[in-house]
Amino acid sequence: MAKYYIVYGPPIFNLMALFGKISHPNQVLSYMCNKEAHLLNADNYLDYLEVDPWKQKVTMAETLAMECYTLTYLGNMIAKRDSQSKIFLADGKRRTLAQIIRAQGQKPAAVFISAMSANFPAAVVAAAVLNHGRIPAVIGGIHVSTSPEDVSIYLRKYAPHPDLIAQVIGPADGQNISQILRDLEAGDLKETYYGKTSLEDGIWGADNVIPMAPLKFNKLKRIPFIGNMIARKVRVNVAAPYLGCPNSCRFCSISTLPRKQRSFTIRETSDFISELKDFQKEGISSQTRFFFLLPDNLLLGGKKLEAMLDRIIDQQLNIRFAAQISIDVANNIALLRKLRQAGATHFFIGFESLDVRNLAYIGKHIVRDIDGKNQTAIDYYRRQLKKIDDFGITVHGSFIFGLPYDYFNSLDDNTGIDIANFCMENHIGLQPCSFTDLPGSINYNESQKDGNYLYGAHGTPDYLVGLCVADLSETNRKTFASLKNSPLLAPFMAYLAIQRVGAAKTAIKNGFYSMAKAFMHPCGTGVPSILNRLEDGAWAFAMQLSVSQYKDHADLITYTRNGVEGTFQRLYRMEKNPEVRRMLAKAIAPFCE
Repeated sequence: MAKYYIVYGPPIFNLMALFGKISHPNQVLSYMCNKEAHLLNADNYLDYLEVDPWKQKVTMAETLAMECYTLTYLGNMIAKRDSQSKIFLADGKRRTLAQIIRAQGQKPAAVFISAMSANFPAAVVAAAVLNHGRIPAVIGGIHVSTSPEDVSIYLRKYAPHPDLIAQVIGPADGQNISQILRDLEAGDLKETYYGKTSLEDGIWGADNVIPMAPLKFNKLKRIPFIGNMIARKVRVNVAAPYLGCPNSCRFCSISTLPRKQRSFTIRETSDFISELKDFQKEGISSQTRFFFLLPDNLLLGGKKLEAMLDRIIDQQLNIRFAAQISIDVANNIALLRKLRQAGATHFFIGFESLDVRNLAYIGKHIVRDIDGKNQTAIDYYRRQLKKIDDFGITVHGSFIFGLPYDYFNSLDDNTGIDIANFCMENHIGLQPCSFTDLPGSINYNESQKDGNYLYGAHGTPDYLVGLCVADLSETNRKTFASLKNSPLLAPFMAYLAIQRVGAAKTAIKNGFYSMAKAFMHPCGTGVPSILNRLEDGAWAFAMQLSVSQYKDHADLITYTRNGVEGTFQRLYRMEKNPEVRRMLAKAIAPFCE
């Protein structure tokens, strides 16, 4: 029978019900699949790959219908080296490991698993189950790269066949993937492989990669009339012109990786443009026109970015795109104009805080610019946003809740309300994040050393369980005195903010505002037709509605449902500050089942 591989991105599971209650990683498996882990064996392992869907969390990327580029890239990487085998992509929701194996009627040659910190527990569980079925598992991703000892601590030491478990430190580049495939064929899988190149040319378009059904903007259906139409018609395509980062920010997971394993890598412009065109090989439509570009900061591309934009403009590619970018883009009007001409529709910008003291605390480089102009952070951001707004580009801002100069006096007087008002006044969306020490980061390592962590010392079962909150949904470190040392207040402020900014009424109001701006400042060169202007207006409207889904995402992780305790009920139960308990008693009640 035909050989095949699976490339798997596990879901994130809400595991906090286990915190303080387990002594062995196998208890995580029992919880996830509602079966006794000690009964797992080579004959029944497929049953243990069927997990409880109510215990799964929803990621923000999933809510925004953004595919995981890592899975697609890795699938194509394998396909380029084995064109005869099928490579199935799986996320544990749209397509599960058990479904694939049962449908194929035989075991895969290997399962490649990509793990961020929040889904690392699910990666451990999946690999452990596969190991009982004698199926090789190759685990990589940010968490494995920044905490490589965790594969041994939580998986290999408990596996019946540890020789079938490998880990990849650094990128899944062509050299180590080729070596892994050779070693699998020879039955000689190594414990560890090392990658250096984060992005390569030509890793797209393979016919033997079997994708999943597209993600959809399902939650947009709450928006009257237009929401359901957008949910049905629009698809987000993900592409990466360059990846990697030259910086060493304290809060970033990759800050502790050797530079050679996180080096900034740029694709050839021609290869990137060819991939964009490949998406549209069967025609241009709302399913193939919109892209999300993956770099953490599009400005890092420098001259290469301009070359890419020039090629898009010269070849008149009919695309629209969103990208993460720093607020510094507003200092370069010529570049802003070129971005808009090439199809820039929406920017994701990290504002982090409206208090310059908080910005200084996290090392935001714009502090010098703000201080030099003798202005507040609010004034600075407002002026920068006006420049972007004048090009018809919509924005949503990422803000961190739980920083040392945040405050919470009441439900109506707190940092969350301040940020919500700022977003609504400036017609921008909001991505709320709790202040989180990401595993592998300098901050996290210091937190472990100083005892400031909340959810388990490294090496303990509680550490494994606590990784599930590394999705930025709540804080995992001791909270500052300005927030009454309460781990509840940071995510609750974030919730208060997104409930206002993400409300349907606000989204529609911002949608019409942005539609008018985009109509007056369309994409492309010259003066596009009325039809093109209307199309740009429609995309601007759609983007304002889509980013409002952060509200829906917040609802999904905060409420208690089907016996699985939600974030707010759990944190309120654990709350030790009587003042906080009194303030929030009535507000928390609706979140409890």
